[in-house]
Amino acid sequence: MWYRALSGGSVGEAIRLINLDGLDGYARLVTIMSSLPRLDRLGAIALADSIAGKANEARYELTLHLIDLFLARLARAGVSGPPQPEAAEGEARLLARLSPDANAAMKWARLHQSLGATARHGRAVNLDPAALVMDMVLEITAAASA
Repeated sequence: MWYRALSGGSVGEAIRLINLDGLDGYARLVTIMSSLPRLDRLGAIALADSIAGKANEARYELTLHLIDLFLARLARAGVSGPPQPEAAEGEARLLARLSPDANAAMKWARLHQSLGATARHGRAVNLDPAALVMDMVLEITAAASA
């Protein structure tokens, strides 16, 4: 069922997620975010390191996509409750804690939009993938602390 949650019903996207271990990547992201508002620094550094280098370009694109999905699901959770089914263990509890109401949902929706623009710009100007992802994680952490 996780593939429906992350693929938006697209068979092609589900296959891409399966081929690139998208479920594991999303679960890893949820695990890193589960310590918010404190940052799991070692987890964040490992995530950033895992997408560095030309050989990891597909994983880099997938990671940006998974961050985008996480933020979208986080924003929606504040309005409609945690998603069912969960896309990763503990996701519903995390989303409910970080986005308990419509005000939090709005904050996460704004960050989703902002970080989406940041990711597009970063790819366009060929920023270092590890630095871009780490910056995005730090912005999510700052929002969770606010």
